Amino acid sequence: MKKELHFTINQKGGCGKTHLAWSHLSRALDHGITATAIDTDPSNSSLADYAGLPVKTIEIMDENGLEIQPEKWDKLIYYLLDTVTEHLTVVDLGATAFQSFVSYCINSQIMPLLSEKFDIYLNIPIVGGEALNDTLNGMEYLVELFGDHTKIVVWANEFFGKLIDEHGNSFEETKAYQSVKEKLYGVIYLRKSSQLHDMAIAKMKTAKLTYEEVKLNKSGSFQLLEMMRIKQVLDNTYQMMDAVFDIPTTKQSKEKTK
Repeated sequence: MKKELHFTINQKGGCGKTHLAWSHLSRALDHGITATAIDTDPSNSSLADYAGLPVKTIEIMDENGLEIQPEKWDKLIYYLLDTVTEHLTVVDLGATAFQSFVSYCINSQIMPLLSEKFDIYLNIPIVGGEALNDTLNGMEYLVELFGDHTKIVVWANEFFGKLIDEHGNSFEETKAYQSVKEKLYGVIYLRKSSQLHDMAIAKMKTAKLTYEEVKLNKSGSFQLLEMMRIKQVLDNTYQMMDAVFDIPTTKQSKEKTK
């Protein structure tokens, strides 16, 4: 079985890419899967702020922090090819770096190269509200460019609003989804939870803690019901992810969600 390489990617900023990376690492910890992550976001390296997660930062900006230096993507690729030994690797790509990375991959034929070592997944968030069209456009663009060499998983995230377009179409009814659905490896739905569940998750993430750290509760800031609610949300998320992504200790591949 090849190792898994996950990119969290879309052209729209603030649409939950880091949350997808965090979810992969959290699930890996829960399932006993060896994992690592690489934070390349030049403007907001929020994934690297989680001390309890195995995250490495790769700097892609010039020495003044003003411009992305495309040649620094080579450092990322060599690290993936030569150093990574974990079963699951997540690369969190910020919106600022989106076009630079996409152009680099196309010009240097990076995805076919990486596919020799990894099963490559593009994790693409789609969010409701004002950003719906932007994230749908990003999905279509990425499927067109990389659909032949990667497994594309769409995360339909309702935390920013219902996934309804200006014509009243649901996500599955949009032209964008209809145009790519046959090329998608899976769809994961992140439904909005109750207010109390959302507050508990937000408290954990604001504190930059993993659930394992919350359970230890060294600071005493988490109450029993908050921990129960966090576990309920995470268990539901892991169940949806298990239906799409393989668990390496399981011989039989999980059924994919379409």
